Amino acid sequence: MIDYHRRLVADEIRTSAYRDAILRVVKPGDIVVDLGCGSGILSFFACEAGAAKVFAIDQSHMADVAALLARHLGLADRITVLHEKSAKVELLSRANVLVTETIGACGFDEGILGSVLDARTRLLRPDAAIIPQRLALSLVPVGLTEEYTKRIAWWSEPHFGLDLSPLRVFAANSRHHIQLDETAYLAAPAEILSSSFESARIAGHHTFVADRDAVVHGFAAWFYATLVEGITLTNREKRATHWSQGFLPLEHEIPVHRGDAIELHVETEDGKWWRWRGKVAGTAFDQTTWFAMPPCTVARAAGPP
Repeated sequence: MIDYHRRLVADEIRTSAYRDAILRVVKPGDIVVDLGCGSGILSFFACEAGAAKVFAIDQSHMADVAALLARHLGLADRITVLHEKSAKVELLSRANVLVTETIGACGFDEGILGSVLDARTRLLRPDAAIIPQRLALSLVPVGLTEEYTKRIAWWSEPHFGLDLSPLRVFAANSRHHIQLDETAYLAAPAEILSSSFESARIAGHHTFVADRDAVVHGFAAWFYATLVEGITLTNREKRATHWSQGFLPLEHEIPVHRGDAIELHVETEDGKWWRWRGKVAGTAFDQTTWFAMPPCTVARAAGPP
């Protein structure tokens, strides 16, 4: 856990962008909420900007790390660390700034929509500023022979003399993390999902046009986070930040010719589940992370008599 958060802080593109946004937005005397505070680095930036009070909230034991560092940095009188889910937190004073970096490779996959919407209702003043202001997801059809073979098609081959092929459908209905090169693009990318935190459920669609003869293995995804006007953070570039890129595979690869239409509809409920469906050169597909695991049918072990 500590090393993961070292990687977050050491990601200079990410951390510097958040610091610049916080220094621009937070004013002396402000009350700030830091959702998913982790090591507390964003809370420390808020104090640097002049915040009178910061409520740093994290449901994991990183809250204990943030509290330790707040004491070490002499900020414990201004930072209150709450080791709790944000939905269970109550504040005596509503905040006028919220900051959160609960952003996954597919942008919305760490529950940022639900937590911000809940905080806006219960923890923030009506005119509170939110960092990030807007979060969007771009996708593109891709040909990823090596990744697809390793992650999806692998299950269709016998291993150790055993047929494991029933698991292919679960692998194909899962979100994957990849390192994406632009040479895999089979069309021009498009922004399909976006939110300024109006609803936890979002959906969008786009029709791509294949730019060459190829095989479509699925759709790659990356986010754009507008922290404040003029400061944008993205994981589009391979290995530029600690984030990888997302991959929504097809259960079976589909060939395309240059000029073929590739229709894609994507929706999610606060990152809890995802659905991607459409047509590739007229061949339909419909997949969802609801099918990423088999239903639970195994009886639990009985307890002691």
